[in-house]
Amino acid sequence: MAGRVTIAQVAEAAGVSAMTVSNVVNGKPGASEETRHRVLEVASRLGYRPNVSARNLKSGRSGLIGLIALDLTSQYGLEILRGVADELADAEQELLVNASYHDAVREKDRVAFLGRGLVDGVLMIAPVLEDETVALLRRQSLPFVIIDPRRMDVPLPRLTVDNYQGMRQGTQHLIDLGHTRIAYLRGEDDLESSSVRFQGFEDAMRLAGLKVDERLVATCDFSYACGFRTATRLIADHSPTAIVAGADLMALGAIDAARALGLNVPTDLSVVGFDDLPQAAQSFPGLTTVRQPLHDMGQKAARALLSLIEGQKLLMEHMEVGTELVVRNSTAVAPRAGTPSPAT
Repeated sequence: MAGRVTIAQVAEAAGVSAMTVSNVVNGKPGASEETRHRVLEVASRLGYRPNVSARNLKSGRSGLIGLIALDLTSQYGLEILRGVADELADAEQELLVNASYHDAVREKDRVAFLGRGLVDGVLMIAPVLEDETVALLRRQSLPFVIIDPRRMDVPLPRLTVDNYQGMRQGTQHLIDLGHTRIAYLRGEDDLESSSVRFQGFEDAMRLAGLKVDERLVATCDFSYACGFRTATRLIADHSPTAIVAGADLMALGAIDAARALGLNVPTDLSVVGFDDLPQAAQSFPGLTTVRQPLHDMGQKAARALLSLIEGQKLLMEHMEVGTELVVRNSTAVAPRAGTPSPAT
């Protein structure tokens, strides 16, 4: 059929009214199951596609969702973005993606830009959220949801994971394997989730009757390079039998640091991460880690935003999802006392 197929043409071929076709293709009630099936079959056969621009113009919406990511290079953010995109595709919404690249001024500018009526709502992944940006978000009549904010005290709709229980579980796994000299690579100090995860580590150690050795605790920037560099120093200077890292990239750096020092993972050193990025399953050995359901987080945040756009209220402003320990081959029973230290 030449040209764009119209609702009237579908209605004529299906033997129903144009209003019935409109209701069916837009998911509205009123048509019988038999009629709905016939309309959809005819629409598919004729190649009918809804005129999204006309529909959005009529509803006063753009059909666009704005997303501001901390950056577009980390697998962490990309996995969340993939979940967002999948959920919005099902809702026939399109994404307008921006990145702040850790720049608080750029982040605020992006929020102001999107608030000019370009989008129907905004999602933010791991934003800096300085006070001026929080105030701007609250002033704008634009629905938004924050995913994994760097600050947990912001009075905004937000979605996080249970960082505390996740890290307690990861640490307890090592304790159950007999490890007592456990080093900890914590994330950036200005990131509140880093503090929460470290609290989970400390509490797991304390409840097991183990003392946290401050010499075995170091701060890192979530990167592989920092994980490698910092773990090299900790292993060479203090000979832990296990390392817990606040992110998978740091843990993968620690595995390679052990290998560079002539140690075997997990025979000589066990390593636990946090995230379950795709690289965790692809590394050798496979990384034992605390899984954040990143794809699900993106989907859940997108669903919450769509509800806000439709004028619905969220049941709770702070949504939290659970974590799961994924045991692979980077952890094993603690080596017996007397195992030689790595060469320095």
